Amino acid sequence: MSKKPTKLTDSEKLSIARNAAEGGEKAIKSLAAEHNVNEDEIRSWIREMNAGNVTDDDEVTLDVTDDFAKSIEFGATFDKLNYNRLTFWSVFGTAVILLFIVAVMFMHEYTRTSSLQDRSEQSIYYDIEQLERTDQLKLDSFGVVDPDAGIYRIPIDSAITIIATD
Repeated sequence: MSKKPTKLTDSEKLSIARNAAEGGEKAIKSLAAEHNVNEDEIRSWIREMNAGNVTDDDEVTLDVTDDFAKSIEFGATFDKLNYNRLTFWSVFGTAVILLFIVAVMFMHEYTRTSSLQDRSEQSIYYDIEQLERTDQLKLDSFGVVDPDAGIYRIPIDSAITIIATD
């Protein structure tokens, strides 16, 4: 085989492809050597030109079912839906989503009430702490309780000292 490939027309390629398809692998090898082409190239011609199985004289028939013929006329296959299964999964999915929403609402309510309770406890503690501070200031300071009756307030430490010295 020479290194220079020969140029063939489409009709020559078709003829070579038909002869190769009819003769098998031995025919492909001999035709490749005879026409100075690669064996893979001849195989690709057989595929491209459909020279392997069908000739111009052969008649092709296709047996189809009625469903297939109706689908071809319709342009798509007909849907065969299982309505029981479709209804079940729709109801089940809706129920799951509703349960999820209710669970989220309960979680929100629980979180809200616990935060309100924490805030009220902190508020009561703050109020008690504030009352203790004001009472401590009264105990540690001088002041007038009732000026008409002549009642005055003195710090508790001073009162203890006066009582102890009397």
